[in-house]
Amino acid sequence: MKKFKQFFEEKFIPVATRIANQRHILALRDGIILAMPLLIIGSLFIIIADFPVEAYQNFMLGWLGEGWNDFVWNDIVVATISLISVIAVFGVAKSLVDSYDLDGTPAGVVALASFFILLPLDVDSWGWNADLFGSGNLFLAMIVALLIGELYRIIVKKKLVIKLPDSVPPSISNSFVALVPAAAAIILSIIVKFIFRATPYGDAGSFITAVVSAPLTIAGTSYPGALFATFIEQLLWSFGIHGSSIVTAVMEPIWLNANLENLAAFQAGAATLPHIITQTFIENFMWIGGSGATLPVVAYMLCFARSKTLKDLGRLSIAPGIFNINEPVVFGLPIVLNPFLIIPFILSPLVIFTVSYAGMALNIFPRMAGVSIPWTTPYLISGYLATGGKIGGVLLQLVNFVIAFVIWLPFIRSWDKRNVALEQGTVTE
Repeated sequence: MKKFKQFFEEKFIPVATRIANQRHILALRDGIILAMPLLIIGSLFIIIADFPVEAYQNFMLGWLGEGWNDFVWNDIVVATISLISVIAVFGVAKSLVDSYDLDGTPAGVVALASFFILLPLDVDSWGWNADLFGSGNLFLAMIVALLIGELYRIIVKKKLVIKLPDSVPPSISNSFVALVPAAAAIILSIIVKFIFRATPYGDAGSFITAVVSAPLTIAGTSYPGALFATFIEQLLWSFGIHGSSIVTAVMEPIWLNANLENLAAFQAGAATLPHIITQTFIENFMWIGGSGATLPVVAYMLCFARSKTLKDLGRLSIAPGIFNINEPVVFGLPIVLNPFLIIPFILSPLVIFTVSYAGMALNIFPRMAGVSIPWTTPYLISGYLATGGKIGGVLLQLVNFVIAFVIWLPFIRSWDKRNVALEQGTVTE
């Protein structure tokens, strides 16, 4: 264990930290987070519109009339969830250029213009189909944002810009600074558009979907790929590093895209949703009280612990644990750098991940409906909402809780006995 810890701290942690702090990955994470409030609001309205209780639906139908919930899909979803690519292209480019200590707002605007240029126009209306702004072009939006952000940064850093006298107000001067980068970006986008028009793909979005988006989605939403990501998350947490933020920074675009594809299929009334593993799946079925499935540990400490230390920790941890915040347990028990408790901390999520995946693959339990549920949503409530109001989601969460409790039980019971012995002075630290 000592040699493993030394190897992990010297070889693995520095690499993982560099990856997590890499400016382009951070830009992707921060840019997509910019859209999260709209995704959550849109999802909440979907839940309101399709709440699966017959009495509720009959009441709303009698009060508001036939088609009372059409406004959710025709107006609210279009103005929130379906704008994910537009928001991402602006947010990612701005975040990237901001990281270079430059004003990223003009870069976000320029990237947005480049993104629209690359989208195919509808030949009848000479406009853009609103469907192009959703998850289908999310990867195109991220790539455009990163490339245009770097182009903007290079031109500005090399001072290839129009510089006005200091007497000119900064707001006007900054607008002229963006002229050259904007012209370069738009010309480049037009060239790229015509190049792809001459290919069998027809446009850049179709090419990115076929060559980049689809393979990454398959890899990130496959059982081996997502299981490995879950293992890395738990391993990092075991050594005191915020594994969730590191893994999410890399995997969130893939899992969020899967989430939105499931939502589109759910909206279309598909019998089987395309993805098992989505962002909602990870955050609301794997994180039972937080990473490591620690809510059963809190329940044990609160109800069965004999040592004063664990009883006090249970009372302290229950409130945040309900909302999937488990730092009091991770650092207070402690689990971090504790070779004994690291075992169930890593094992529990891997087992419940496997059970959940198998249950959904065999259609025993329902898949995620694609709505974005905040990761702080209390357990069981989140299972009901995430599956589109199906009791099967709650049942699966109950099964996962029991499995995690059984895995944790011998370890936390032994740890409890150890603390009792320490408090009674029959054994020393």
